[in-house]
Amino acid sequence: MPVNFPLSRAWKPSRYEKIQKFALNLINRNSRVLSDIPDARKMPDLENIKIGSAKRMTVAVLFFDFKDFTNITSRISPEQTLMILNVTTSVVMRIVKEWGGAVEKHTGDGVMAVIGADKSENIDKAKSAIEIAMAIQYLMKNDIMPMLVSKGFPDLKFRIGIEMGEVLISRIGFHGNSFLTAVGSPANRASKAEGLARPNGIAIGENLALQLHKDLRQFLEKGDDPSWVWHYENSQKTYDYFHYSFEWCDPREWLEFLSKNVSGYIVKK
Repeated sequence: MPVNFPLSRAWKPSRYEKIQKFALNLINRNSRVLSDIPDARKMPDLENIKIGSAKRMTVAVLFFDFKDFTNITSRISPEQTLMILNVTTSVVMRIVKEWGGAVEKHTGDGVMAVIGADKSENIDKAKSAIEIAMAIQYLMKNDIMPMLVSKGFPDLKFRIGIEMGEVLISRIGFHGNSFLTAVGSPANRASKAEGLARPNGIAIGENLALQLHKDLRQFLEKGDDPSWVWHYENSQKTYDYFHYSFEWCDPREWLEFLSKNVSGYIVKK
């Protein structure tokens, strides 16, 4: 396989089946556990996290959440809402971990992850980030949400936003009540891109888009939402965001495609 292939062999049946089994076990376990929640008199103790100085690094930042989550879940029970969060955020965390990324914090109904800290080349950071987003998209559309809907849960639509650039990774707060976060414009743009992503879609910032393999850029559609207001420094040139439309196929089909397509090119139909 050419070293410049747009995407890797990481999307494979064994990994997909492992995450799929993990998700099914989560749904079954949460169905049992959340059927009988005891009362509590105080907030459970949180593990103390040592607060350290910031670290500057170039990474991809990914945000995942659900569209209209508060409005939709206001019509179901707290137990059902908790099960949705337990299942979906755990699956997202597992996928991020499988590709070597780190979940930095939960954002209510979603997750913020930092990807590529273990890689030196920006093109590899971008590849990992887009593969993680595509894996989340595939599992949510084909496994997680169909399983939840079959159990009477609402058909929620998710959104994913990603951007890459230099951020400060820092712990914020005080002893006993702190969290790790990525601070900087790339994180802000990733969060905004997530809010502008289409239902069940992926939106990415321009810096990440430029780091993608050229064969993947044919699947980019420039966004035009007027609330996206970034410009290049000392310039009136707009810093764009894009909707990304290439999706994983079944992992068995993907590996078959890789074995046959020795040229390493992905062609848009």
